[in-house]
Amino acid sequence: MKILALGAHPDDIEIFMYGLLSIYKKEGNEVYTMIATDGAKGGLLGDKTLVQKRAKEAINGLKKISVPTFLNLPDGRLGEEQVHQKTIKENILKIMPDLIITHAQNDYHTDHRSLSLLTTSAVSHYIPILFCDTLMGVNFFPNYYVDITDHYESKKEAVLKHKTQNPQRFLDLFKLMNSYRAAQCNAPKGKYAEAYCFTPSFPFIDIKGILPPSFKLRPFHIENQNGFL
Repeated sequence: MKILALGAHPDDIEIFMYGLLSIYKKEGNEVYTMIATDGAKGGLLGDKTLVQKRAKEAINGLKKISVPTFLNLPDGRLGEEQVHQKTIKENILKIMPDLIITHAQNDYHTDHRSLSLLTTSAVSHYIPILFCDTLMGVNFFPNYYVDITDHYESKKEAVLKHKTQNPQRFLDLFKLMNSYRAAQCNAPKGKYAEAYCFTPSFPFIDIKGILPPSFKLRPFHIENQNGFL
């Protein structure tokens, strides 16, 4: 299969989607990554080399799974011009993926929301879309959890490549978030999960057949005075 991950900024794929993409890569699928904006606002104002630095960081961060495509649309203004959707659509059609993974439409960041809407409009009902978690899961209601424990260290390594972004803060955030998502599945301590949401729509009512197995749930027991219920 062809899997396409679409991130708004040069570090989004690593933070929100890296574990799942690593699983797809390990299973032998073709993994493609695409970064919509140039990331020019994600650093010190006036740094004329920031775009180049962030592109290099993304290449290094994603090198184990994919060589990213950079669309270089304006950071902070994604979707303000009609040509943005045209650019996104044309680049998706060059790949014709079996599945797209991108941001949720109610994400906290305007560029994330815009990319989600632009992608959905671009592919219409021709390609299924899986939406990734929001930062700390705010306003996000997942219906698919994937165990990324075996890929957690690689995810850390990938995020740490983004030195212009003070990456330690993101390590702390996604460690907490991925631990929490695993805990929602009643997983033992030390497990990590990424959470996603798929909204069924014609003709993609059920896409479980193209997703890696979901997080295996453990039974939950309630103890009372007489033992376990």
